[in-house]
Amino acid sequence: MYMKNLFLVCSMTLIIANLSAQKSGVIQFTEAIKLQMDVQGADPEMMKKIPQMHSVPKTLIFNGKESVYKNVDKNADLELSNESDNGSQFKMVVKTPESTLYNDLENKKTIHSQEFFGKQFLIKGDIKKQTWKIAGESKTLLDYVCQKAVLQDTSNAVIAWFTTKLPANLGPGNFSGLPGAILMVDMDNGARVYTASKIELRELKEGEISIPTKGKEVTAEEFDKIKKEKMAEMGGTVGKGGNMR
Repeated sequence: MYMKNLFLVCSMTLIIANLSAQKSGVIQFTEAIKLQMDVQGADPEMMKKIPQMHSVPKTLIFNGKESVYKNVDKNADLELSNESDNGSQFKMVVKTPESTLYNDLENKKTIHSQEFFGKQFLIKGDIKKQTWKIAGESKTLLDYVCQKAVLQDTSNAVIAWFTTKLPANLGPGNFSGLPGAILMVDMDNGARVYTASKIELRELKEGEISIPTKGKEVTAEEFDKIKKEKMAEMGGTVGKGGNMR
């Protein structure tokens, strides 16, 4: 009886140790974007029926050396249409741009294939170091106790929740640099929110992480200039959380 219990304890210890040592897996995220619409002449009652948020499923695939953050559904566009009592019609399509962000964690390099106004760009550069201030607050996400951290080196208000129970030092989008995996990010009081919905620690299959090659190669500075020029041409601006108006 003693030997049987000892074997059971050893087996459980081995399983826990293997999970703790697992440095690869998949984290599913929901990226919720606040829709900031201002349509001149639109019926106020009709505008009230338009959704305030648009949610897009994303996936973060990682191992100890590299990661990729990309869209799950290629058809995640949001179609909005409505007709008011006075016959006014409203129809709009909120496009979800194709996006694949690859990070070379060992060499601190990043490659981002990003669609913008129907054109695909390949943005190459260095992974930027982010400075965080860890706060004294905590909450539980997907059964993981997470700590609060505030990004210091940005004009946007960014709050992240990370767990030291997951070995991956990364997060959704470009967010990283905390001692554990980031499971939630809130930009500008809900303008854009990334929330982990499922965590699966496992060995990756061959080809699950691939380096994006699609698009015109530009630097991050060149891509920022292209965005500003296009938005000025369209009479729009970059809003809170990186949203386009």
